[in-house]
Amino acid sequence: MNTITTNTIKDTIQPLLVDAKDYMRFTGRYYLCEVEYVNTTSAQERCKLTLSDSSGTIEVYARYEQLRDEAILVDAMVHVEVAKSFIGEQSVRVCKVLACADDCDTIGTSLAALPIAKCPRTDIFKALLVMESRIQSEVMKEFLCDVLLQKHVAIAYLECPATLNGHHSYGAGLLEHSIDVAWNILGVQTFKSIERDTAIVAALLHDIGKTQTLANQQMPSRLGCRVDSPHLTLELCAGALKKLDARAPLMAERLREAWVALIPGTALSTDRKPLLIDVLERSKHFSIEGEQSMAFLADAEMGVPITANH
Repeated sequence: MNTITTNTIKDTIQPLLVDAKDYMRFTGRYYLCEVEYVNTTSAQERCKLTLSDSSGTIEVYARYEQLRDEAILVDAMVHVEVAKSFIGEQSVRVCKVLACADDCDTIGTSLAALPIAKCPRTDIFKALLVMESRIQSEVMKEFLCDVLLQKHVAIAYLECPATLNGHHSYGAGLLEHSIDVAWNILGVQTFKSIERDTAIVAALLHDIGKTQTLANQQMPSRLGCRVDSPHLTLELCAGALKKLDARAPLMAERLREAWVALIPGTALSTDRKPLLIDVLERSKHFSIEGEQSMAFLADAEMGVPITANH
């Protein structure tokens, strides 16, 4: 059993869902992926809820009144207290407490909060967890989570394509392309440890603006019809960059410089191209031209523990 537990935003202890299946009772804050109305032998109308985090999914039952009274919506965070119970002779998990927990700007504080059920490619999703585990700096890990776990970013990052008609033009294409670029950077021996961490984060987030301009339905969003995605990357990272300015100002400066350099038509302020920018451009080009899948990374290294602090 995976014995790692995780802290919610309100500092209560909750298990990863892969472990929760073995518990008689558990509580936590999870992503609600689906609600299905079901017929039971009970007089009360029940709903089957599918919850998800980075470790998997679990099905729990709730009364219709619980969803109605708490204004529970699909594709949102919910707080649950779940206990094993019986419907007839069948053992099921029943929500003793169900409440909306979607009042935060983020879905959590670590990648363990990301719902694997929302990613069309679970192998690529797991590769993201492995890539995050390669980042040694806790400051840079926190920065990555601050950006990716924003409510309007997280699910789109897992679902949307990298392009509509070009490279990685399919569901989870953006995620796969981002991991490709980061993986290529891992092989650069010139970087010092903190520089490599910064380069990995720069790679994973270099196209984050596309979460606002592309949709998983293989069409541009309304914003995408008016704004190019590179101009949105710094906007989406603004809050996290301001926080990073106070803790690691040089790293914040390097990230800004790298992402600005990727905007078409941008001229560098120096004659010599900085190493981070040069490596990021080369790695991005290799991913676009080669479209090599990094799914094997998850299979090879899933022995690395999953970070589980929501």
